[in-house]
Amino acid sequence: MNLKNISIALTVLVFGVIAMLFMQKGNYVNQAKEHYDATTAKSFKGNSMVLELVNNGIEMNKQTWAIACGALQTVKNSQDMARLEAKFFPATKGSNSIANKTRRFEASSANVIVSTFAKVEEDKKTGVKSLAGLQSVDVSVLLGKAVASAESDEGADEEGADEE
Repeated sequence: MNLKNISIALTVLVFGVIAMLFMQKGNYVNQAKEHYDATTAKSFKGNSMVLELVNNGIEMNKQTWAIACGALQTVKNSQDMARLEAKFFPATKGSNSIANKTRRFEASSANVIVSTFAKVEEDKKTGVKSLAGLQSVDVSVLLGKAVASAESDEGADEEGADEE
């Protein structure tokens, strides 16, 4: 009789251990799934932010190049340049340097265009000075050379950006 009680107890114990293993296995699977979901969600969010920043940078670069190309084709004076800049970047204004006969447009520190003009004209009615006779469009900052952006503003008296 003693052997019968021991075998029943051992059988119950074995089934209990097996049941506990299956319950723990299910719990481990749930924990692993929750950890995987949390980790991938963080990675996905981080990667999405990086992709958004890259796409914004590409779009800004594309628009800045469009301004530079459009300037070479259509711009005659600083007002034309201001209109072209406002078409692509309505919130960002360029600035004229009457002393250097340049107009500087900076969409960001990596997207700078410096336009050089031949002469300064003054409107007889309003007395507002503007630049005329586009000579060149300096896109060296867009090409990775930061020299031109620093030169254009030294000692310049800057006036309002959009004179339309």
